[in-house]
Amino acid sequence: MKKLIHTAAQVILALLIIPFVLEKPVHSLLEGAGMTGEYSYEILLGFTALAAFLIIDRRRIRARRRRRREARAQWREREKLRNSYVLNLSPYEYEEYVAEKLRREGFTDVDTTPKSGDFGADVLAMDGERRVCVQCKRYAPGHPVGVKAVQEIYSAKDYYGCDDAYIYTTSDYTKAAVDMAGELGVILVRTEI
Repeated sequence: MKKLIHTAAQVILALLIIPFVLEKPVHSLLEGAGMTGEYSYEILLGFTALAAFLIIDRRRIRARRRRRREARAQWREREKLRNSYVLNLSPYEYEEYVAEKLRREGFTDVDTTPKSGDFGADVLAMDGERRVCVQCKRYAPGHPVGVKAVQEIYSAKDYYGCDDAYIYTTSDYTKAAVDMAGELGVILVRTEI
């Protein structure tokens, strides 16, 4: 496509230069090419404007493409670092990661529950006047969180006397889990990795 545009621009420029070199009027050159009528000169001016636009704008297009390539490369690098960090955490480290994330988002009294016997909640926190419980599922991509996790955090919400229940995961959720969470008021969060 680039070569085609470049070639078209060169042909148009040649059409503009040839009449001056041959010292022929533009309209006689157009009539020789079979372009007769009152609009032939306007057509040539349109081609001239198009050629000028293509030549001048090529530099901007190349610079924009280069900037986009660089931005995508930087984004991929950041994603690699983020992916490698979060996915390499142990499940308990992921709980601490989520607890710290909640603190940064303005939650207060953020504490992790004991590693065993937590009744389905991994983190407890306050969101203003509302007490929330969070279950953390650090799963590999492609291993979605199912209905069981929604049931566990819903029962933990009642056990701990919380107002809201959250599930944080590094993966996705099954359709059944999303449907059940919608019915029970469980908030599903996907950690960007």
